Amino acid sequence: MLYLFILLTLFWLIAFVDGWIGMRSLHPLTRRSRPKRSSRLSVIIAAKDEEQSIQNTIRSLSSQQGVEFEIIAVNDRSNDRTGEILNTLQEELKPLKVIHVEHLPSGWLGKNHALQKGYEASTGEYLLFTDGDVEFNQHALLNSMAFLEEQQADHVTVATDLKANSFWLKAFIAYFLFGFGFFKRPWTANNDRSNKGGMGIGAFQLLSQQVYQDIGTHAAFPLRPDDDLHLGQTIKSHGYKQRLATGFQQISVEWYPSLKDAIKGLEKNTFAGLYYSYFMALFAIIGTFISQVLPFLILITSDGLLQAIAAFDVLLMVGLFALTTRKMSTYSPFLSFLLPVTASIFIYATVKAVWLTYKRGGIMWRGTFYSIKELKKKRNKHQS
Repeated sequence: MLYLFILLTLFWLIAFVDGWIGMRSLHPLTRRSRPKRSSRLSVIIAAKDEEQSIQNTIRSLSSQQGVEFEIIAVNDRSNDRTGEILNTLQEELKPLKVIHVEHLPSGWLGKNHALQKGYEASTGEYLLFTDGDVEFNQHALLNSMAFLEEQQADHVTVATDLKANSFWLKAFIAYFLFGFGFFKRPWTANNDRSNKGGMGIGAFQLLSQQVYQDIGTHAAFPLRPDDDLHLGQTIKSHGYKQRLATGFQQISVEWYPSLKDAIKGLEKNTFAGLYYSYFMALFAIIGTFISQVLPFLILITSDGLLQAIAAFDVLLMVGLFALTTRKMSTYSPFLSFLLPVTASIFIYATVKAVWLTYKRGGIMWRGTFYSIKELKKKRNKHQS
């Protein structure tokens, strides 16, 4: 047990230093002057059953200042009033073009197909992929285009303000950012010395049409549930210059309405992030418990040297959690003290996601079933 905790200490020490250095490369998307070069921007929205939010998204985009743009909203087989709302807005708002998808072709995930159809109808030199529940400050597009020009970047993705209506949802989101941070290392997007890593956040992906075409568009990964992350990592691997910025004052989105919805939402991405491997899933579940829950238990049940090492592990974890929360969200760093609880919730969510995927033989997302065999086949094909 002692040797295990010494290894844990080494792991968390490396993760803390890596995170502390990496987070320093994240810069806020603040107010900037108009870009020197005027370029047309196509904003592409994939929307399925977004009747509660789509109007606010479209209106916040239509009020953008200082940028020549068009809005292409793709209604992806919605079963609510999303299509009707978009048709009404199209009559009122000149920049808006609406596409209705009635049938999903085989071999495609709904969102990926919708974004592809939006791209095919676009006329802009630059593309912005976003979701149907995101709201934008009136200068968000201007500032992001200016930031892209200033950084001489090919792709800009932005960490947004994640709105949450409950305390426990905020705590879980903060934990998710913490875990995602040390596991995926999003700040690698800002490291121009390496083509490894990279980042893509679905709420805001700004890139040139040329770059998008060069990586093969969404047709290169039609069945990736983690299409946003994969898009960013693919761009990075092709040697293009990428930037991850924070835009808490510019862009906001409700990640999920409740903690229950967040756990359900992880059914789509959790297993994909583990490469659809049951071995990896088991390793992640056991690893999360040992690295993030066990040190707290040892801290209150043991004594002597083991307790002291566990205390140092907890200090490093809480410190990294607080640092991540402060840099990647608007939440209180004090949520870090709930780490063993939120880690346990994540373990439950992972077990549930893997079990349901195994039981169903695939994932059910937004009313459409995708078989695990097809998802793994497509993933392996596009990785080879």
